[in-house]
Order: sequence, then C-alpha cells, then structure tokens
Amino acid sequence: MVSQTDDGQVTVSLLSGFSQVMDCNCAIVVVDVPIGLLDRGTRSADREARRLLRRRSCCVFTAPLRAMVGCSDYSEAQQCRLRVDGKGLTKQSWAIMPKIREVDRLLTPETQSCIREGHPEVSFAQMNNGQPLTVSKHTLEGEHARIALLATHFSSVPFHVQEHRRVAEDVIDAYAMLWTARRICDGCAVALPEQSPKDSRGLLMQIWA
Repeated sequence: MVSQTDDGQVTVSLLSGFSQVMDCNCAIVVVDVPIGLLDRGTRSADREARRLLRRRSCCVFTAPLRAMVGCSDYSEAQQCRLRVDGKGLTKQSWAIMPKIREVDRLLTPETQSCIREGHPEVSFAQMNNGQPLTVSKHTLEGEHARIALLATHFSSVPFHVQEHRRVAEDVIDAYAMLWTARRICDGCAVALPEQSPKDSRGLLMQIWA
C-alpha cells in the first residue's frame, strides 16, 4: 500500500490483508480488486475499462459472479460460470479470488464511501491524456514509462521502486491507486460507469481513475 499524509509525505507499507487497509484511517483508499459482484453477466465497469484500454483490454479480468465466491477450487468456479453464463474462467481470474473474497466479506455499502475500486492501467491511461500505455508493465520499457508518468506527481516514486525492487510492479501499481485516491479527494476523478447499479449486497460496481 502507498499512502500520503496531508503534508505530502508518501509511505510504502507491506500489508498482509485487506483488514489492515480498512484500519488505516485514510480519507480515501483505492484498491485494485473488484468491488461489487453480479449474479450473472459481465459488469459494465469491466466492459468500459476494456473499451478505454483498447489493445490492452486483456489487462482487465472479468469479475467473478457472486456464486463463485463460495467455490472451493478452480474447477468448481469454472463449472459455476459455465452453468450460469455459458462462459469459461481464466486461471488468472481464479488466482485473485482470495483477495476478491476477502474484500467482499469485509466491505459494506457504508464503508464503500471511503474505499473504491481502481485499476492501474485505467489510471495510467487517464494520466497519459486518455491514451492507454501500449507496452506491458512486465517489460523494462513499460516500467520506465509508468514511473515517468507517476514521477510528475510523486517525486518519491524512483526511490521507493528501487527500495522495494522485489515487488516493484506492485509498488508502481499502488502509486497509481494513490494518484486516483487523490483525484477522488480533489473531486476530479472519473468513474466507469458514471452511474452504476448496485449488486445484491448494495455495493456499487465502478472503476475509478
């Protein structure tokens, strides 16, 4: 997690779970985890994020269905999605299920006012005048491109990336979420979609940037 105090001090913290995020007492927190799950179909937030990213749309994983949260393994979740929507499930999507399950268990419509969903690549596209970055974050060129964008807003980015070299990609993505959180606080962030329905638990399904 990357956080910033009112006086501009930026801190990188390695947290073990979402409960620690909820205890941080931040005005706004943006997490790269789907918030709000449909009973069937694809969230409009995911569709709009893919439309924005164009050729990089593969970076947006389809959020699981609510029934899949209770599945115990990949095969069961895959069969659940196939039975409800007639679609498959990627192993990448299943890999983030523990985080999705934890966020869904702890978050409520009330706490959602200060905890929002973001997506690093959507934030980088907004930083880049609405143009998605075409080079993967897993390459050195992609890393440098993202650091260059962030460094115009946070002078501490290069230092923290080197300090946490083993998790450099995560630090860069977390900085993008901090950038989005600041925009929400400043009232200039955008939401995909602008008006969102709520899921069966009353959670809004929007990606902020």
